Amino acid sequence: MYSAVCISGVVVITMKYTIVFAIILFILAGCSQNNVVKIGYIGPLSGPSAVLGMDAIKAIEIAADEAKSQGIDVQVIAEDDQYMTSKTVTAYNKLVNVDDVDVLLVSTYGGLFAIADQARADGVVVVDVLDCNDEIGVLPDPVFCVATHTESIGYVLADYANNNGMTKVAVLYGTKDRFMGLVKEAFKARFAGTLLEESYAPDADDFKTVLTKFKEENVDAIGLFGYDETGLAMKQARELGINAQFFATGTVTSPSLQQASAGAVQGTVFGYWESSADNPNGAEFERKFQTLVGRPPILPLTTHPAYDAARLVIAASQQGSLVSGLYKTNKFEGAVGTVSMDSDGTIKIPERAFKLENGKPVPIS
Repeated sequence: MYSAVCISGVVVITMKYTIVFAIILFILAGCSQNNVVKIGYIGPLSGPSAVLGMDAIKAIEIAADEAKSQGIDVQVIAEDDQYMTSKTVTAYNKLVNVDDVDVLLVSTYGGLFAIADQARADGVVVVDVLDCNDEIGVLPDPVFCVATHTESIGYVLADYANNNGMTKVAVLYGTKDRFMGLVKEAFKARFAGTLLEESYAPDADDFKTVLTKFKEENVDAIGLFGYDETGLAMKQARELGINAQFFATGTVTSPSLQQASAGAVQGTVFGYWESSADNPNGAEFERKFQTLVGRPPILPLTTHPAYDAARLVIAASQQGSLVSGLYKTNKFEGAVGTVSMDSDGTIKIPERAFKLENGKPVPIS
């Protein structure tokens, strides 16, 4: 008979009878594994939506390096799903069943919902680091989100339209996932005028037919809620002689979207988030990011929440339970500011209105 306990990576064994050496090695291996925090990341690292993930993984790695400097053994294992739900599921199975991760940070909206039930069955904590809204909040534990507030994008754009006397607006949104539809619904709920709605398939690249319809309706603005393909829609709109104001999400800061627009993206009003200049934690993170990557984050809304989420996950792992540890988050001073976890497992960071000038986001006062 024996008893064993791990103390700071050391195994203390009390024996009454002889134990086979192999069993001792097994116990040692188990203690070593328990002291490692394995974080899996799933998101787009290549393809047309890569801007949503390629900097997020760097932010997570910075958080892991900080933890290592404090004596916490953290491993980060990333999988590229190209923002495709089917690949999110494949990546989940690999990270959980092969790599045996403790927690997953996810940037692909549709993929989050595709793995939520399995994650609950497997007891794997999942944190969305790109999108946060009530739709995620109603998912059962262990699903959380630490990210910008989806609906706030639609709200700030509708407020801009209302405040600038726009009475007729058209919205063209992608159906690649439910995210853009949520933005559209939020805009619809807040906009005081007439709204024209059209959707497009994920592989669409010719928007002239629906844009011509918008032109005939003489709309004041066109909301283009999608990913890099919306750059093509902007270009085609201007080629058709449409001079309406463009509304968009933060993806308009994507270099590939801007290139596809051939300059048409300039002046777009969009919902966006960037760290306050008064937040020293955000400034310090950006300095570290610049040192590691050699440039500032392309989309701060993809990096700062991912960094904070990783830090929260690592801290919770040291409390014995990831779920209860995350729920205890209260007035956490992070790169996004001071945040607390809501009772539904969400930390929603509100966005506000920006205008794109010379390829850069400029706040609208």
